[in-house]
Amino acid sequence: MFNLRDGPANIWVISDTHLRSGQILPDAFTRRAGREDIIIHLGDFVSPEIIKQLKTIARLEAISGNCDPPSIRKSFPFERIIEISGVKIALSHGWGGQTETVQRVKRDFEGKVDVALFGHTHSPYHAKSDGTVFFNPGSLSQSRRGPDSFGLLHLDSEGIWGEVIEL
Repeated sequence: MFNLRDGPANIWVISDTHLRSGQILPDAFTRRAGREDIIIHLGDFVSPEIIKQLKTIARLEAISGNCDPPSIRKSFPFERIIEISGVKIALSHGWGGQTETVQRVKRDFEGKVDVALFGHTHSPYHAKSDGTVFFNPGSLSQSRRGPDSFGLLHLDSEGIWGEVIEL
């Protein structure tokens, strides 16, 4: 279905790191990602230092979130659409409660992109509707339900799907 020979080895999806100055990303995440990979961050870095850490690991695609300071908001929009190996991917932080966030993301992107990635809720979510995969990896450091987590987005002969990896 998708030809990834010229694409990244892995597409890691993280959100809501909420790490402050002086804090570091969890080793359980950083030891998995490599230079040939892409990391997609869905907002709420909180500290610009986290952006620098991520850029030393792999290519970074990102948006800002509601808890990010103005310096981060100037660098990254709240929403954007990217394309990786011919796959159209929407990035949205999200707003509101769990149900409201999912409804908004579906309203904005259902049937318009191949994948809609979102954060904000700190809880993993995975569904498919009208040809669009909806995926939230949960929070890398402040989960609200269960363990902290991150995601791996698969684009392969089986199709498009997200995998939640718990810390």
